[in-house]
Amino acid sequence: MATEILKMICAGQGAVNTEDLVYNLFSGDPTKVSEIISNREKFARCCPNGQEKVVARTRLRLCRAKDCPGTCRALHLCKNFLFGFCEFSQLRRGCSFSHELTSEHNQRLLRQHELESLSREELCTLLLQSDHTLLPAHNLACLNLQLCFHFDILY
Repeated sequence: MATEILKMICAGQGAVNTEDLVYNLFSGDPTKVSEIISNREKFARCCPNGQEKVVARTRLRLCRAKDCPGTCRALHLCKNFLFGFCEFSQLRRGCSFSHELTSEHNQRLLRQHELESLSREELCTLLLQSDHTLLPAHNLACLNLQLCFHFDILY
């Protein structure tokens, strides 16, 4: 059930009202929702404007090394590809980073973090709000909420 909640949150641009989770996934049983979203590894709760929301998060990160031997615990994936378009893949030389979300290394990590069912877009949403290093430098126009993984918002 945590996977369904995670997918719903990531499809909802990273945050969903707690009431919507109860209504749409649990037929009005708030105890199940509360139990699942209390997992601080995967979820954080906040209360903007008096309405409780659940935000998805993960410890999974993208590998920064261009020639990593594959021994790290990070995804080997081009961040531009993850965001939807890599201009470097159009060049003759190609991109230095992987565009294979389905590689053995990446699939193993996605399974370990229970993220294998997320689409590229959902994974992008989750990684963007979990890893501030993926964000452009000081973009005041960005309206997305970024969370420090060690910061508990509500509970």
